[in-house]
Amino acid sequence: EYQQLKPKLGHALPTIALATIKPDEYGKPQRAKYRICVLGNMDPNAWSKNDCFAPVMTQMEFRLLVAAAVQMKRSVKGGDFKQAFCQSFLPPGEDYILRPPKDCPFTPPNTYLKLIRTLYGLKRSPRHWYEKARATFIDMGLQQCANSPCIFSGTVIKGESPIYIGLYVDDFIYFSKSDEVEKEFEQVLQQEKKMLVDFTGEPTHFLGIRIETIKEEDAVTIFLSQETSIEALIEELQLEKANTPNSPYRSSYPVDKIPTE
Repeated sequence: EYQQLKPKLGHALPTIALATIKPDEYGKPQRAKYRICVLGNMDPNAWSKNDCFAPVMTQMEFRLLVAAAVQMKRSVKGGDFKQAFCQSFLPPGEDYILRPPKDCPFTPPNTYLKLIRTLYGLKRSPRHWYEKARATFIDMGLQQCANSPCIFSGTVIKGESPIYIGLYVDDFIYFSKSDEVEKEFEQVLQQEKKMLVDFTGEPTHFLGIRIETIKEEDAVTIFLSQETSIEALIEELQLEKANTPNSPYRSSYPVDKIPTE
């Protein structure tokens, strides 16, 4: 079959096995993830930027959702789509033949793989995954924000409070005023939509931002900080022993009310 497709698709694309270390909220190694990736730079298709573009939630949009949750006296919850780029299917006419990673113990010599789903490394995999996630949320009855394509909201239980979702590639946060709505969203996404997803509860970090949630009887407080990112930047630039002059700004002083002549 490979020899028959070779004149149309060209040579099989090589693949490699990669290990990625996932850090915790303090930047320390937490777990390792192993993936087979395609060398997408050898893709013979001349895809444009629009063909491959996939939007992601910005840090400003993330902070906006957190602020909305606090206003509603709710904490945010998190989720992670497992092997996201392997969950979407390749559209008709977009075919790839791959060579397994070198010395792969599971494939005999002269084996070739024809992709049915997308895979990490392909230039259009982020786009295909985003379109699948977007279609899944819309099929659940949610609406996409007109100006923020990675924010979704809507009602999953008729007559109950809406749910709000922010998507960043394969990670997302969500919240609603109702516990039942959040549980229904989790059940529908995992069981009815057959999405491979882990619900991680209240996140301790997201987009490199550390999250600390404090619940009180009549209020919820969420602290956001990037201490880990700042310390990593200081270490990278070797500024640990740099001078630290005091700022001329006095904390809590309303600078917008300084008298002028």
